[in-house]
Amino acid sequence: MDALLGLRVLVAGEDPKTLDAARSGLAAEGAQAQVCEADPLAVLAVVTSSPPDAVLALDGSEERLRAGLDPLGLELGPPVIPVLDVVGPRDPFDAVAARRLSAVVQLHALRERAGELEGVIAAQAVSRRRENEAAQLDGLRRLALAAEYRDDNTHEHTQRVGHLAALLARGAGLGDRMVRLVREAAPLHDLGKIAIPDSILLKPGRLSDEEYEVVKTHALLGARVLAGAESELLEVAERIVRHHHERWDGAGYPDGLEGEDIPVVARITAVADVFDVLVHERPYKDSWSVEAAAEEIREGAGTQFDPAVVEVFDALGPAGWQPEVQPV
Repeated sequence: MDALLGLRVLVAGEDPKTLDAARSGLAAEGAQAQVCEADPLAVLAVVTSSPPDAVLALDGSEERLRAGLDPLGLELGPPVIPVLDVVGPRDPFDAVAARRLSAVVQLHALRERAGELEGVIAAQAVSRRRENEAAQLDGLRRLALAAEYRDDNTHEHTQRVGHLAALLARGAGLGDRMVRLVREAAPLHDLGKIAIPDSILLKPGRLSDEEYEVVKTHALLGARVLAGAESELLEVAERIVRHHHERWDGAGYPDGLEGEDIPVVARITAVADVFDVLVHERPYKDSWSVEAAAEEIREGAGTQFDPAVVEVFDALGPAGWQPEVQPV
């Protein structure tokens, strides 16, 4: 008598006698039974106004009812249960059928709860990953800032490069997510300079060939710090750090890549980095005018720089080249 105690069941069918029989059988086992014609709109109206725990579909109407209640197949709403899943075509709705119906409803509830828990676990995993990524990025930013403080009088080079690189990424047609990744990753481009001796990094005047070879190692040193990270942001940063000194003509370092073999995020950062270095004073050079630096970028198209990125740079114009860091 209590197998279905308190269970709310909507019975949907066409034949009034069959509907009445099903309602009586359910009520006898303790269910709160309601009947409705097997029309998806009619069933939807009842489910909306008074949600049942299950819909018992008579007359083979379960597929139409599922399509009406859950058109996207998201397993939302009450389960639609074919009557033949719980009772034979000529059998009465008795205690055995009641237990079967109860088991089906409980199984649906467990699956629904499991889905909710999986969602919670997935959300927690994403949150932890973001927290770990944020902590990693914060540490790397501090290292990059420490390196920057050693050869940039304004101490804002990394952020200016990130800003301009993001503008270039957007102009080059990269999606919003990649633009954000470039904005965060490009400031790490000189991360490896933390390992370059001050006697070389801060040397006024021209470096010797041997000293220049030491400076060139910063690309590989920085990339090693980022290698193997399980983070899209740090993977993008690794590509930038390793390859932002490659040249379009293949004469760059550390791998001598050329053309489109160079990751696009590195090609973009290369333009942003060189322009910002040119227009700001460094221990080994005076600052250039904005127009002179822009002309240097233009002249490097097809040799040092990706011509397409230079076109985007040129299209930005003086307003886009301004060193002030603004939201992209």
